[in-house]
Amino acid sequence: MTTTSTSLDHVKEIIDEYVRREFHTIFLRPISPYGFAVKTKTRTGYEIEKFLDFYKQGLSYILEINRSGYRLSEIYAQILLSKILTPHGTGYVDLQSPAGEAWNVLVYNYNGDVFASDESRMLAEMQDWTFRLGNVHRDTRHSLFTSEAALNMFEASCNQSLAGCSDCAFQPYCGADPIYHHATQGDMYGHRPTSGFCTRNMEVIKHLFSFIEKDDPLTMGIFWSWLTGGPVPTEGLQCA
Repeated sequence: MTTTSTSLDHVKEIIDEYVRREFHTIFLRPISPYGFAVKTKTRTGYEIEKFLDFYKQGLSYILEINRSGYRLSEIYAQILLSKILTPHGTGYVDLQSPAGEAWNVLVYNYNGDVFASDESRMLAEMQDWTFRLGNVHRDTRHSLFTSEAALNMFEASCNQSLAGCSDCAFQPYCGADPIYHHATQGDMYGHRPTSGFCTRNMEVIKHLFSFIEKDDPLTMGIFWSWLTGGPVPTEGLQCA
């Protein structure tokens, strides 16, 4: 689900609706700084800190639902926990280094234009063609990946070499996302202290580590059930 300003006070009601409709996954995600969302920002937008409060309340409620015996995994937490607790990759483009845009995803528009991601296609709808790699009617796969647009993006795609990321303790669990930083800061490299991407990920990762530090058997059992597909432990049951 995409969180708008009108969602912020209704996290429990939103999650309850997913349960009522028998969904077993939910992705609590902030509104994106692209396309139509930018045009409606004054009505639907909010500060990242408000989303983080929404997310933490939501995750707490989701854990409560799992303790009652109903499986409901929060996908962003699941992706990060997989990166933190296991050696397995997730394939989630936003949290990859080198960034997953173009490497792991290509988007073909109706006119044959090829973009590094759907977000870059949305930027083109706003007349920003920075991440258009080429067009299927005139370009080969080789020329798409060696285009100026691709090479410029690749230079800013490794968080191991980005200022503010290279010495960050959370670097292995995070990504670079040059498209997000271009859209929000006008710079593919980004300025981490004022980056919404950085603020969000650092706070969510720290929040997940707070659960890991407490090492509550029931909570950790729920997290592992999300990662392994095993049974969800509930209140009153012994957890391994």
